[in-house]
Amino acid sequence: MDNSKYLHIIEQSPIAIEFYDFSGQLMEANRASFDLFGVENADELNGFNLFDDPNLPPQMLADLKAGKSIRYEFEFDFDLVKEKKIYTTSRNGKCYLDCFINPINNEEQIPIGYTVYVMEITDRKKAEIQLEEKSIELYKLNTNKDKFFSIIAHDLKNPFSAIIGFSDLMLKNFNSLDDETLLKGLNTIESAAKHAYKLLENLLIWSRNQTGRIKFNPEILNLKTQIEKIIRESEGLAISKDIRLSSGIRKNYMVFADKEMIETILQNLVSNAIKFSNRGGKVRISASTNNNNVEVTVSDSGVGIVSDHLKNIFEIDTRTNTADTDNEFGTGLGLVLCKDFLIRHGGRIWAESIQGKGSRFTFTLPLYEKQVQSQL
Repeated sequence: MDNSKYLHIIEQSPIAIEFYDFSGQLMEANRASFDLFGVENADELNGFNLFDDPNLPPQMLADLKAGKSIRYEFEFDFDLVKEKKIYTTSRNGKCYLDCFINPINNEEQIPIGYTVYVMEITDRKKAEIQLEEKSIELYKLNTNKDKFFSIIAHDLKNPFSAIIGFSDLMLKNFNSLDDETLLKGLNTIESAAKHAYKLLENLLIWSRNQTGRIKFNPEILNLKTQIEKIIRESEGLAISKDIRLSSGIRKNYMVFADKEMIETILQNLVSNAIKFSNRGGKVRISASTNNNNVEVTVSDSGVGIVSDHLKNIFEIDTRTNTADTDNEFGTGLGLVLCKDFLIRHGGRIWAESIQGKGSRFTFTLPLYEKQVQSQL
């Protein structure tokens, strides 16, 4: 086969093929190369030198100069080419390339140049990234599923065991039990039933949120009004433990938020604060502005949280090992919901605690834009 046929095959190849001398200077390239790099012909490459390409990974360049045959997959940034004025290209943004470079040796096996084969693999790379993201998502869903069943198997069992145990005791010994013992048993049953109901409620909300069935419907809300509503709804629980529940919020903080999500966040934080506070304790809600955000803090004088648990307290796969003042252990699922809902609002949540002295849970929400402008 004569040289013209070889040249014709190279020119018609769908793979970009380029030839460089040993100094890295471009000598020849086929049509696929020009199309790949967004130029019409070799003249537009402006005497391109392979070693000057800012997109090539450092190790690739080192192997190349060492005369090795190499193959690399890497990200290629056309905007960087324009910025560095390497050559003028019609392409923008980034792509992924699969590049194979083979040294050309003379008769003495001394490298005198390079043959470069390049294929764009952007679609394949994007598919791989999507597959990896899906794998991570699937792993997370499986982890959450295991946590879900763990909650059902263990945490729901505890309150129902109390309900069944005390109701069975009362039924079998009804005629011999005094009023005080009966009242104590009924209070235990009621407390266990409320605990189970709250847990089921959080499980259902969490499940709906994980499957995308909770829509984000923000509206302009007065945060002070929402907090006062939660305080009214929580007064009964606070009174039953002789806990003083109060708000130090005097200003109207306007936020653009989902009403149901905000109520769920506040309900979980306030009920937890009451639950983990000793009788006669205090739970207080306060708020302040920080730049364009409002920071809401729910503080209590309760049992506190072990410092090692604080950093993971908002994670689904972390079990809350702190017992409340009635020696019931929580799942921490309510805090997971708080974090998930706040992320959807562009906010965040964190906890501070001293064991034996109490805890402070603080979350942020962006202030409504008009209120921000009025403060400027």
